[in-house]
Amino acid sequence: MRVSGAEAVVAAASPFIGQGESAMLIKPFVAHLTQAELHQVMCSGFATIAGSVLVAYIAIGVNGQALISSCVMSIPASLAISKLRYPETEETLTTGRCVIPDDDEHRSANSLHAFANGAWLGLKIAGMILATLLCILAFLGLVNGLLTWWGRYLNINDPPLTVELIVGYICYPLAFLLGVPRNGDLLKVAQLIGTKLVVNEFVAYTSLQTDPAYADLSPRSRLIATYALCGFANLGSLGTQIGVLSQIAPSRGGDVSRLAVSALIAGALSTLTSASIAGLLVTDQAAYTSPSVSG
Repeated sequence: MRVSGAEAVVAAASPFIGQGESAMLIKPFVAHLTQAELHQVMCSGFATIAGSVLVAYIAIGVNGQALISSCVMSIPASLAISKLRYPETEETLTTGRCVIPDDDEHRSANSLHAFANGAWLGLKIAGMILATLLCILAFLGLVNGLLTWWGRYLNINDPPLTVELIVGYICYPLAFLLGVPRNGDLLKVAQLIGTKLVVNEFVAYTSLQTDPAYADLSPRSRLIATYALCGFANLGSLGTQIGVLSQIAPSRGGDVSRLAVSALIAGALSTLTSASIAGLLVTDQAAYTSPSVSG
């Protein structure tokens, strides 16, 4: 697949330290990444969750074994799907060798200078993430408000017409292809996937574990949903990816913004691929969803 060293480092680190931090591992190379490498770096971040939030999901009752296995399976899936979506056609700096580019402008004079540069970079990245995330969520709130108003005009009130509802119905065929039983669970799992894509996976997992509407999901449907939700591919994470990469390499901000949506879709497909494999191979689904195991 012609995976470069930078892509491999980010892909291997993403399940442990998250999408923003994994990109920091290759900070000297970000400005020199090819288009395909940028796409892969973002795709790996979208395809998995981080170890920092893994404990939180286990605490609300999500099966830890399913979460960890999903992250492991999603990494090679993200490499394959990203390369299918955006094949490498350029020469990279880290394929079969490691050429560290010169960066005299940001070279630190001593440890104090390095501490100051790191603190200033972290502050800029945090501010960029916050501003981008607020803009995306505010725009989503505006669209939901307009759709809800239009839904009331069309007598669509229960549930209200929102982006999450629309994406949930769009994901209905995906839930069927994942192997969700056709016993009333298809729409419920599709709505969970839609919630994960539009809002975030934490809200989707909370609904899966605590919402009475999902209490009657079959063990197979619950297992597939657990795998399908295990990724950062959502609109809010676009702000994180764009914010981090744009601050690390300001000259690549335009490329990052152009590739972000494509990487988001590829990352979501990578997570769904691991869910389909789990639904195909796991035969004792109840063992993965029973309270005794997940607790």
